[in-house]
Amino acid sequence: MRTAIYFAAALAAAPCSAQVYDCVIDPSETVDVAGASGGVVARVHIEPGEKVERGQLLAKLDSTIQSATVAMLRLRADDTSEIEAQKTQLAFLEARLGRTQELSTRGVVSREVLEEIQTAVEAARSVLIRVELARRLAMEELKRAEAVLSLLEIRSPIDGIVLERYFDDGEYLPLEGRFATIVQLDPLDVVTFLPVAEYGTIQEGDMAQVRPAPPVDGVYQAEIQRIDRVFDVASGTFGLHLRLDNPDLSIPAGHRCKVAFGSEIGTSSSD
Repeated sequence: MRTAIYFAAALAAAPCSAQVYDCVIDPSETVDVAGASGGVVARVHIEPGEKVERGQLLAKLDSTIQSATVAMLRLRADDTSEIEAQKTQLAFLEARLGRTQELSTRGVVSREVLEEIQTAVEAARSVLIRVELARRLAMEELKRAEAVLSLLEIRSPIDGIVLERYFDDGEYLPLEGRFATIVQLDPLDVVTFLPVAEYGTIQEGDMAQVRPAPPVDGVYQAEIQRIDRVFDVASGTFGLHLRLDNPDLSIPAGHRCKVAFGSEIGTSSSD
């Protein structure tokens, strides 16, 4: 409400014929990065002001116990000795069954002997199924443990700049505690307020010119991304947001500016 009232006052001084208005340049995103799991911060990998990329490691929590669990489960999941032994046993019994069936057709061995070997083969197959299932379960347990281990890593959800970092090495980060704040400066979000009389004269996708206040120089093209559908009754204005590309991060956020619709921004518009 205060922002809207401020802009409403500024509009009175703006040259309406040139359609030049006050604006503010904000980050397009501000993200408070939290830890998915609580624990002691083992190592911090970032400093305030540092540029980070999406997925970049920001910090690691102590993972001594979980790393040991993963190592143990990996040994179990990688162990195929029991499966190989059971396959060998099954192959031996199946070969023996084949010979016994041949002898049985010639009447050399009794039916009881044949049935005993058939039963042994079926039992060996069941054991093989169980040990193979046990290994699959071990592999799934390993995946789960690795997923839990990954929760002890804090990574950036966006490309941006580290605005603040709230914990250092050795400090305890509570569950879902805010570790850092990251802002996205490319693109930037330009916010302005226009009188309701201008509603409908501009459309989403239209271009405008933005000139940051000194000491930042230059005039930049920005695209209207969103027009508010709810007016501010007290100030008689409506808000809109423009996308301002900032690939070299030369334009700072948190800065005042002028925005022009349908005309060039003159030198006097910055005063």
